[in-house]
Amino acid sequence: MSTLAARNKAEALVKRLRISNPPVPVDRIAQELGLSVVYMNLGADVSGLLFSNGDSSCIAVQEGDHPNRRRFTIAHEIGHHYLRHQFEAGEHVHVDHGNYISHRGPRSSTGVDPKEIEANQFAATLLMPSEMILRKVAAIRSEHLLDYHVSQLAESFGVSEQAMTIRLSGLGLL
Repeated sequence: MSTLAARNKAEALVKRLRISNPPVPVDRIAQELGLSVVYMNLGADVSGLLFSNGDSSCIAVQEGDHPNRRRFTIAHEIGHHYLRHQFEAGEHVHVDHGNYISHRGPRSSTGVDPKEIEANQFAATLLMPSEMILRKVAAIRSEHLLDYHVSQLAESFGVSEQAMTIRLSGLGLL
């Protein structure tokens, strides 16, 4: 799979679930996909993990992380689930007695593991779908997006300013 395919699947999921306004309800999306979400202490280096056994899966999220970080982690783990990464071999998956565990740790954001890149792209698109972004940017009615616009957009979408900046740049809006 490619990063473009991962982004397209996230956009299609948002449309299928008829989500039209930010912030995108990642907890509800997880529930709609049959994923339970639990918040717990996962240790210092793990933001989240996807635990799968047969047809059932659960997302565990680092309870101490910032709410925007937890939203991204949930979207990232939804990405792994929706893209079926947990059933593909690789460093990101640990298999123990038929249980598949995919975790979001320090390696997730280094940009080297293709599955992590796909899950990150899926998550960014799920949280900041292009149609919603374009609609919100059009409503700003400014020739150029300024820092405070980016801040307002980030707050509206429940993401960090850095994530919003990257998404806006990727859409050619910055």
